[in-house]
Amino acid sequence: MLEIFSIILSYLIGSIPFSFVVAKIKGINLKKKVKNGQIGAAAVKRNCGILPAILAGTGDFGKGALAIFVAKKLTKQDWILVLSGLATIVGHNWSIFLKFWGGKGALVSFGTLFYLLTIPFFLCLPLIIPFLLVKRERIFRVKKTSLFTYLGYFLLSLVSFSLKFPLPISLSPIIFSLPMALKKNE
Repeated sequence: MLEIFSIILSYLIGSIPFSFVVAKIKGINLKKKVKNGQIGAAAVKRNCGILPAILAGTGDFGKGALAIFVAKKLTKQDWILVLSGLATIVGHNWSIFLKFWGGKGALVSFGTLFYLLTIPFFLCLPLIIPFLLVKRERIFRVKKTSLFTYLGYFLLSLVSFSLKFPLPISLSPIIFSLPMALKKNE
């Protein structure tokens, strides 16, 4: 029973629309401003500035980590932790508080992965950052940030496997990339 509660609670935590709330406080309705239908720290930066974007991004990252922290307190089952993380990202992407509208889930997934895979997360970070700093917008007809985000998830899974993390936890980066791919195609 605690397992199901953990997943539902994670969805609700993920549904907290930090970017929407931060923009609303600044007097901006992101639903009217955002053309691509995805709210998040990037949309807040474009419409409200860098400091509100940092606040929104910290909230999104933090809710990912918080959901895994709570799930670990409720259960020790690896697959439930992964499903709780996935539910958090799904909650962010399709928030119940915004009529199933939301962001892409990148920072939320980073927060969940940071808490689940802290050591592999830090090991992979220096390998990914230089690629994200490349000035090209598109590589092989794919947005640079999307390509390197997915490569980063794959690398994180490989590093986790090599460090002998449990299979579900090692697969979590790949699993967590799925809602982002679905959201991108909406």
